[in-house]
Amino acid sequence: MYYREFGIPARIGKAKTTEEIEGYVSKWNGKKNCYASVYVFDGNKDIDGKTNYDSAVINTIWFDFDDEKDVNKCLKDVRKFIRQYCNPNKITPRIYLTGGKGFQMNIDFHSPVDFSDAVKRRVLREYLLHLKKKYRLSTLDERCINNSVSCLRRIPNTQYISKLTGEPTGVWCSQFTVDMIMTLGIEELYAIAREDTGARFPPIKSKRALRDMVDFACDVYDIKHTVSNSVAYLLDEIHKATGSTRHSYTVKGFIKPIRGCVMELIKHNIAKGRSNHDQNNVIAAELINAGWTDTDISFVFSSIYDEPAGNYGWYNDDPNKAGWQITAMRRKEMQRYSIRKVKEIGGGCSKYCPCEAS
Repeated sequence: MYYREFGIPARIGKAKTTEEIEGYVSKWNGKKNCYASVYVFDGNKDIDGKTNYDSAVINTIWFDFDDEKDVNKCLKDVRKFIRQYCNPNKITPRIYLTGGKGFQMNIDFHSPVDFSDAVKRRVLREYLLHLKKKYRLSTLDERCINNSVSCLRRIPNTQYISKLTGEPTGVWCSQFTVDMIMTLGIEELYAIAREDTGARFPPIKSKRALRDMVDFACDVYDIKHTVSNSVAYLLDEIHKATGSTRHSYTVKGFIKPIRGCVMELIKHNIAKGRSNHDQNNVIAAELINAGWTDTDISFVFSSIYDEPAGNYGWYNDDPNKAGWQITAMRRKEMQRYSIRKVKEIGGGCSKYCPCEAS
């Protein structure tokens, strides 16, 4: 079951339906600032009841423009981005005056981008930083960019609560059309936001915006791409390059058989009786994604070192317990490493490793 988080701004609930979000808003609107997560999350991937933010469904890209001293600077950045990026690419964003000192903007994708959990945070963060630098968006908030998939946003048509008094300011988080943003002054926008119009304009989904982000992800991972390549093809190439090729789901999770070159790395390190930190990361991620138990993983690492576990975290002196490194990797749902990374640490079957495509 998918859900969206609700916050005031502390995260206090999970809403599986629009009605549940509205229930939270009815309770807290006018008393606390109301927020919801930008993205929905997959409840099946929660960890010990806590949200696994890497399970976010990336169907939009969210911008937070903020300036405590001069909200006009935010408006100028929003207008500049619309003129220089949105209009030339025939993209229609959703734009909101937050009620405070800034604006929120969404660019909605034609369909969710099927990035693996392992790459979502990096691609989203670096893409927003790229846009901030390219279009010189000084008010685009880097704190929100760094929060990436876990960001909360103000809920439209809710009251802005003063941080100083704890009381409503009379301004509502309000949506505006592109035309209104481009033609009205800041005073006119605030005047409308004080009226609680309840305006909601449906998203206009963009294939071009989706493609731009996928192309950027290809650049991040050094994947060649041309306009003739389909999005589906490029996403598959990204999965291969990051070692996150999709596999069938079982009751034990996504099972990815151990690749031959990693098995050779394990045998080699057992034979020489040592393994460095990078190699341990590769080995551990490979075994976790292959469905190995903590007991079996402990056996592998204890076979490599053949000494008491200490506090290194790769295994435990109690063979039935995982080392803390393994526990942490499971909690983060670490994906196995790409063959490129395996080669960088001295692994790989050969120059043209046959495990590349596995």
